[in-house]
Amino acid sequence: MMSRLPRSAAAVLSAITLCLAASAGPAFGDDAPPSSAPTPTTTVRQPAPSVDLRLSVWFDKTAYLAQEPITVHARVTNVGSAPAQGRMTSTGDLTSTFWDPPLPPIEPGGTAESSVTGFATTESGPMTITATVLLTGDAQDANPADNTVTASVPVTHVRGSYRGTVYGDRNGNHAPDPGEALAGVRIGISGGRPETGRTTRTDAAGRFAFLDLPAGNYTTWVDTTEWYVPVSSAEVTGEHDPGVLIRGAPAAATRLSVSAAFTRSSYRVGDIAHLTLTLADKSAMVLADVTADCSASASGRVDAGDLTGPGVSLPAGSRRTFDLTVRITPQAATEGNLRVRCSVGAPPRLNGPDAVEATARVPGGIAPKVVGYVGRFLRKPQLGLPESTPLPGVKVYLRDQVTGRVVARAVTDGGGSFTFFRVPADIYDVGIVGPWQLVYTDPEFQVLAGENGIDPNHPYRHLVFVVPGPAQPDPDAVPVPAPRPRAPVPGAPAPAALATTGVGVTWLALGASLTIVIGAGLVLATRRRWR
Repeated sequence: MMSRLPRSAAAVLSAITLCLAASAGPAFGDDAPPSSAPTPTTTVRQPAPSVDLRLSVWFDKTAYLAQEPITVHARVTNVGSAPAQGRMTSTGDLTSTFWDPPLPPIEPGGTAESSVTGFATTESGPMTITATVLLTGDAQDANPADNTVTASVPVTHVRGSYRGTVYGDRNGNHAPDPGEALAGVRIGISGGRPETGRTTRTDAAGRFAFLDLPAGNYTTWVDTTEWYVPVSSAEVTGEHDPGVLIRGAPAAATRLSVSAAFTRSSYRVGDIAHLTLTLADKSAMVLADVTADCSASASGRVDAGDLTGPGVSLPAGSRRTFDLTVRITPQAATEGNLRVRCSVGAPPRLNGPDAVEATARVPGGIAPKVVGYVGRFLRKPQLGLPESTPLPGVKVYLRDQVTGRVVARAVTDGGGSFTFFRVPADIYDVGIVGPWQLVYTDPEFQVLAGENGIDPNHPYRHLVFVVPGPAQPDPDAVPVPAPRPRAPVPGAPAPAALATTGVGVTWLALGASLTIVIGAGLVLATRRRWR
């Protein structure tokens, strides 16, 4: 007979039995029910796409001279898993930091190349550059350590000297003569690699010297107002250093006077117009190599004759005239005139006085209708025409530039437009009546033959813009007549101007009457004598 377990121990044994049964799972056999519990699955997380650029650089040569350009190449590789956009930058001993071409977007596994060219800025030793590729936008590089590369290349620094003599060519023979050395003038140079600038003054013999210069090309200038010395250049190599001769020509701006005039005031199409240039040397030195650079309006071509090619020499204190010719073209008839502008000097535009201009008429062309616009100026944009509002009810006119005669008049309508009729083709000065001042207006009002109203291709060819200003008079205003003298009052003293003569007004009137009677008698007597 089994002993009876306590009630609490039986409960514990029952719980353990239930747990073992649950952990044992279903019984294997034909009548075992299938399991209904789901089979657990495992999720694999994919890594996020990353951006990773890698940089490499190299030079196109293994060594350089300091005066040679140095080119640095860069290759950027995208070793990441996402497209990337970058840009190149650099620091170091190179004069340029501009990399070209810009880097395009780089796909994973792709590459892009760029380069930069400059000169070494060091005066000794190798040239070193630190190049970096920077990601644009908000992307972060997975490995920024390989985005920067520092590289260097050997550079040989060559040095030399630059010497010369400066003289003023007083007699125009293009050779230094005794007494022509320019002493004490300031001379300067700039150039070489690395970039170097120096100044000095010539000695009593006009000589100068710059020593221990970096090799390269140097620009030379001479500081003097009495002489024209063009900017020159020289190459310093350290082997065959230059010893230059620098010529100064007399400054012609104050020594040469020029005037121009056509031999006739007007021409017809096909005529050969003759322009007389008068040159005078006002100095005590010879002005050599004097030429003329002339341009003509209306497609004309100027033949400068003796003032072309090597030019002419003007002895000290001399005066010479030269004949220039130009053929009158049909375009000149359309414009109504021919204008020639000439710069004269040694050489022109650089060493000479201001340009001179002459105008001849080519009459016959008529513009049936000339249309324009007057606007009150508001503002001028950076590009394009000024902005304005129409200005109605104002008088505008055209004045002949030669005679000063007013040839056309009009009053603007409500839209600011004006119209002139049957205007001879020519260039005019435009004027406006009233408290207005011209601004942003073409100083030459060109009227073309055949012009007949608004041109569809150039609407409102003639634009006039004004702002408030001093009152401009009307050129057609009728003069105010002078006041007529009043009759004298009996008993009143004589006017001061007459009192000083001692002659009364009555006697003056009587004298005038007697003069008329005597004159009539003389006329009658003369007629009788003729008969």
